[in-house]
Amino acid sequence: MNLIDSHCHLYSVSNVKDAILHARDAGVTKVVVVSENLQTMEQTLKLRDNFPEFVLPALGIHPVDVLYMSQDEWGKALSFLKIHANEASCIGEIGLDYKHATTEKEKEKQRKALRAQMEVAAENHLPVNLHSRRALRQTMEEAIAFHRETGLPALLHWFAHSWKLLRRTNQEDIFVSVGPSILFSEEALKLAFAIDPQLILVETDTPVAFKGKPSNPAWAAEVAEKLITNHPEKQLTKEKLFDNAQRYLKKP
Repeated sequence: MNLIDSHCHLYSVSNVKDAILHARDAGVTKVVVVSENLQTMEQTLKLRDNFPEFVLPALGIHPVDVLYMSQDEWGKALSFLKIHANEASCIGEIGLDYKHATTEKEKEKQRKALRAQMEVAAENHLPVNLHSRRALRQTMEEAIAFHRETGLPALLHWFAHSWKLLRRTNQEDIFVSVGPSILFSEEALKLAFAIDPQLILVETDTPVAFKGKPSNPAWAAEVAEKLITNHPEKQLTKEKLFDNAQRYLKKP
């Protein structure tokens, strides 16, 4: 079995080597390691250097980090992203987070940061990996605009919260990743079935905890198994999930 964890923060794991061995034993052969700021972009590239067959680096500046950066800090982080984008498999974790951005000024700061990073993605012919907490529709519209304008893939991570919005992402060929929440919630599992089988990916968001237990990349295999075993139309296979991830990540 070959599976790709499409969204994780491997640098936040206490024992990376053990996590990788455990993942490989479970059939997870690659992980997309998303970044959040300058420090984690540097850490992600080091992980790529240390584990080149396993780590697919995603470089980006998280919308929450954007809010608390000075202009100088933002400039340095964006400059690093531009310089090293050609080493990335995708640009992420970028997006909008209106849990933290509560004023119009803060929201506009996030929107400008998102679009600046999408420009880097477009210039380097890279897909984007998007965060959308409490800004589902707004982030979805940004993803659709990016995909329409560039023809490049966009992934909405942990997005399966609305039947209506998932119908739109299906229509617009936007990828959506499903995480460990489906292991613990029947409602989350049913929503996952609304995603077009051609556009669904699996993720863990490692090391986010579920039921008090930190996730790790090996959980992507459990997520895949749950989706495949319970899918009402029996259209999903491990091969399909791997192929979807490959199509999302493949450069034109």
